[in-house]
Amino acid sequence: MTRKWIMRALCILCLAAMLTGCGREPEVTETTIEVKKNGQVVHTIIEDFSESYYNLDELESTIQQACDTYNASAGKEAVVLKAAKENDDHTVTVVMQYADASAYSAFNKLALFVGTVKDAFNAGYDLNVTLSSLKGDGEQIGKEDLLKMGEKHIAVVREAVNVRVWDKVRYGSEDACTTMVDKNTVAIAQPDGNEDATQLTYIIYK
Repeated sequence: MTRKWIMRALCILCLAAMLTGCGREPEVTETTIEVKKNGQVVHTIIEDFSESYYNLDELESTIQQACDTYNASAGKEAVVLKAAKENDDHTVTVVMQYADASAYSAFNKLALFVGTVKDAFNAGYDLNVTLSSLKGDGEQIGKEDLLKMGEKHIAVVREAVNVRVWDKVRYGSEDACTTMVDKNTVAIAQPDGNEDATQLTYIIYK
């Protein structure tokens, strides 16, 4: 479930109101895509929920209907709404779980690839990119280096979002504002500040 999708759901609630007359892992405090070692993807979305016409039950119902429709089409339970709660600071937290990155991509219609560098190359992803070390040492690598890292793991994302992976992050796209949050998490922002990502971000880990 993407931020944009959640915002669309909130817009539906807004429209409805108008029509009716009106070893623990670090706590997730920002919208984050988490890639698990088993391939599952957990998306925690945190958004403003301060408008009086927002209703948590209606939001849950809208999301659940979308999950049910997708799963019926997929023939399996590939997308699950794990939690939805209002927070004291007038935000809402929604936690979605996906069977894998392809389920995430199909459900949200956004690019997300998770696998080895070799898998990414075989899937047609353009590795003619420049990645920078996120250790701040100025090291950069390109396509030739990446092709030598065939068994290293890579996440390819087209979102301005935090991404948490199951091992230490090594490199991130040079042409995106990719910064370390902690050893397993990077924050992705577009160079122009646009929240709607228009380019792919590559993250190398393990």
